[in-house]
Amino acid sequence: MLRILVNSIIRGWKQLARRPLYVCMMVIVPLVSAWFFFDLMEDGVVKRTPVGIVDLDKSDLSRKLTRNLNTLQQVEIKTTYGSYQEAIDAVQRAEVFGFFFIPSDFSTKALSGEKPTLSYYINYSYYAPASMQFKGFKTLSVLANGGIVSSVLTTAGMPKEMVSATLQPVVTHVHPLNNPWLSYNYYLSSSFVPCLLALIVMLITVFSIGMEWHAGTSRNWLRTADNSIVLATFTKLFPHSFIFINVGLAIQYMMYVKYGFPLNCNPWNMIVAMALLVFACQGFALFIISLVPNFRYASTICTLLGMLSFSFCGFSLPEEVMYSWISPLGYLMPIKYFFLINADQALNGIDLSYSRFYYVMLILYSLLPITMLWKLRKHCLDPFYIP
Repeated sequence: MLRILVNSIIRGWKQLARRPLYVCMMVIVPLVSAWFFFDLMEDGVVKRTPVGIVDLDKSDLSRKLTRNLNTLQQVEIKTTYGSYQEAIDAVQRAEVFGFFFIPSDFSTKALSGEKPTLSYYINYSYYAPASMQFKGFKTLSVLANGGIVSSVLTTAGMPKEMVSATLQPVVTHVHPLNNPWLSYNYYLSSSFVPCLLALIVMLITVFSIGMEWHAGTSRNWLRTADNSIVLATFTKLFPHSFIFINVGLAIQYMMYVKYGFPLNCNPWNMIVAMALLVFACQGFALFIISLVPNFRYASTICTLLGMLSFSFCGFSLPEEVMYSWISPLGYLMPIKYFFLINADQALNGIDLSYSRFYYVMLILYSLLPITMLWKLRKHCLDPFYIP
């Protein structure tokens, strides 16, 4: 039995060594992608997005507005345009991501008590910079409105204390819990990068099984494992698990050590969660290809579910605002439970007992293919490949 086990594991390692594609997809792609996203948003948010401004008023009030806009953290005025059409052309040429428009009658209407109109135009083809522009432009518009009202009330003789109380009757203090820096990196990359790794794990698992059928070596694969499908799948996926777990730990080292992501729990809680995520994704993919013993169909199903996980698992859209029939779909994927573990343990630092259900679910996903291995064995003994 020991000789059979060793021979099967050696066969699995040799298959990995013969195909450089495995090394590229299992090691290089996830690590480079992780570094790219972590480094891209190292500062927390996109800052100083290049924008333009169209100032047709050219008054002291409009120049003050321009200076205030340039002091905001979200945007940086790169160019001043003389007309609306010039600014639109610059946006279409991607010289700037948007522009702020001040009409020629702005100061006249503002000082006469009328309602001047401030406009801003944003190119939403680039979502992250566009969101930062919108936040900056909207902040400036609110401040400009308050400044105009303040000037009018002061001119009318109202004391400054009453003006301040009128404009802001209630002062609020915001204290963001567990992410006081409001860093996009901490909540976005910590979910996006593991989800990418989970997608790669599922695709590599399906690919490795499917290639046995494609190459016509499935009978030899079973024979090496003494015709035991349990031993065959274990020894085949063992090298994959070893590599993926180490890649996952390297990603966590980058997150929590190099880039300083919040880790408000025992590090072993997340290390174990990463290992269970790898096993769960392998089990899920093995279940799919056993249930649907077709290389192309199984790859398509894993790709589709893996890509949709970025949305319906709550990474990019909060679960509370999803349609009632969509949010339960997220719980079909193993990455959902890793996401909940990361939120509970790394970010919130709550007691481990509150996350025990999520760990159990990852373990169950690892054991899921046991129910369908008989079908996989049957297909390996009588293989047929559909291109």
